Amino acid sequence: MKHHAAPRYYHLDVDLVPERVGQVRRILAAHLRYWGLEQHVPDVSRGIGLLLEPAARNTSAGRTAIETWWTGHHLITAVSHDDPAVAAAHGVESHSLAEIAALSDGWGSCTAADQHIVWFSLRSRRQLREPLVPKGPAPSTIEALSLPRSAPRPVAVGAPERTAPLEVASPA
Repeated sequence: MKHHAAPRYYHLDVDLVPERVGQVRRILAAHLRYWGLEQHVPDVSRGIGLLLEPAARNTSAGRTAIETWWTGHHLITAVSHDDPAVAAAHGVESHSLAEIAALSDGWGSCTAADQHIVWFSLRSRRQLREPLVPKGPAPSTIEALSLPRSAPRPVAVGAPERTAPLEVASPA
């Protein structure tokens, strides 16, 4: 898992129709994978779907902007609609906002400059530490280097083979 500490930004403008929701999900997933943020792909895809699908059902939704920022610690994804009246009338349902709240670390919405914006953020999980798994003790030197009780005698090339075992003294 590679993380880029350098801030990243991606912006996408789309004419929102139902067929575009899946395309937007795939485009954002590709950018997250390129940035090394594979662990955020399922949550961002789900969140984008929750934000875009209600507005896409309305054919007059107009232009929609999708933006995502990676700060090195947070991934912020925002959806804004050009027409706040359309966004308010056909915007995000309350159960969708509850799902976004459950899958994200923070979210919000506002209306500014004739746009309605809904955003959510996900924190980097790389600061979480995995629990240490206890290891078994290493074998002692005697256990690791135990010698066989008997070993065959080395045979010179061309000499007849002997089958008598070689006695090895064991460490006491």
